[in-house]
Amino acid sequence: MKRKLFATLMVFTLMLSMVYPIAQSGTPATAAVRFHIASRWGGDEMDDWPLSISCDPDYPIIGPEVGETREESITALQYEKGNRVKSMKIKNYSKDIVKIGKKKINTEYGAYFKVKGLKKGYAHIKVIVKIKYAQDGKTTYVWDIKKYPVGHNDD
Repeated sequence: MKRKLFATLMVFTLMLSMVYPIAQSGTPATAAVRFHIASRWGGDEMDDWPLSISCDPDYPIIGPEVGETREESITALQYEKGNRVKSMKIKNYSKDIVKIGKKKINTEYGAYFKVKGLKKGYAHIKVIVKIKYAQDGKTTYVWDIKKYPVGHNDD
């Protein structure tokens, strides 16, 4: 009887000594879950590798000429670490200036879509991409391109 009691006390003491430092650390549960997800890729490098789009509205854009089809790509997806594009939506607010053609997701490099220039002007398109795991802290990327030039490459 004494051995059972002693063994039970030893197990209880061991469990208490293992749980006490974790309880004292004061880290919230969400941080522990995020660390577990980040450790799946072997580090926190996902935080500083955001997706990019070839027609980035923050930089000068070269659009298609009238009648030309141009491929715009979404790159920097960490495909080799298990990340995938779940969905991609493209909203075309300037249907008279551009036509959105073929869309392809879950390629090794990310996704792409084709844009055909119909007439000279500045088109407004919005691209929304959802990915499986967060990169740069987000799973949804939105690019609102308000001045996509069509036929302005010679200007």
